[in-house]
Amino acid sequence: MTIELPLPRSGDALRSAAVAPGTLRALRVLAAHPGGVDLATLGGHLGRTSTDVLPVVTGLLRSGHAERTDAGSYRLRPGPTWGAADVPAPRRELPEVLSEAVGELYRRTRAWSYLVEWADDDHLDVVDLRGHQGLGLVPELPARIPPSMAHALAVSKVLIAFAPDRRARLAPRWTPYTPETITTPEAYDAELARVRRDGYALDREEYATGFGCVCAPIADPGGRVSAAIAISLPAARLRTELGALVADVTDVARRAHRRWYR
Repeated sequence: MTIELPLPRSGDALRSAAVAPGTLRALRVLAAHPGGVDLATLGGHLGRTSTDVLPVVTGLLRSGHAERTDAGSYRLRPGPTWGAADVPAPRRELPEVLSEAVGELYRRTRAWSYLVEWADDDHLDVVDLRGHQGLGLVPELPARIPPSMAHALAVSKVLIAFAPDRRARLAPRWTPYTPETITTPEAYDAELARVRRDGYALDREEYATGFGCVCAPIADPGGRVSAAIAISLPAARLRTELGALVADVTDVARRAHRRWYR
């Protein structure tokens, strides 16, 4: 079964959440646990693994039906408070051409493919995700990636490499998720320089043992890197097919930029 979470557009929030199988059951579980549940607990209630329920949670987060707590669990998002004075401005919508790029990358690589963009609070949001059951997805990767994890992920390397102001504000905890994790500012800055030179980033089992990632930037018509497109897959496949996978990811990113520019 193929799982698709298309990029939400105006008036599309409910439809985008509904495409993931199990969405209604997940909403019932979240409603029964107002304090929040983690992916493993939610998966247990639904009879699925954490990897299987991640697309469901991603859709609910993006549509505004759920939110991630500071503790890393997920809960229903409270309804609006009537008369509230400060209502945040809506975030800029990314164009449909980027959603199409994610689909194209999935068809080329048959690996989990996703699109990531900056949020206003220096988190990274996974805004589009394509894949099918049986693929290896990085376990417990949240739909909202906090700055504290930025040193271990290819998607954050790409976006930070092309945003010096974000790097200046970044203060990761340098948590060693695996023996391959970058854990010093000097090594991280050297990695960012390599990303700028090569035009793509790799995660070689730096966040989760047995998993890897290839990611490339997508520049908007003004030349600013506004999003990143990536694939996640088993590390063994990354090692054996690295050249072809890098070529696919970077080519799709370039094509997305050209289509966006037009």
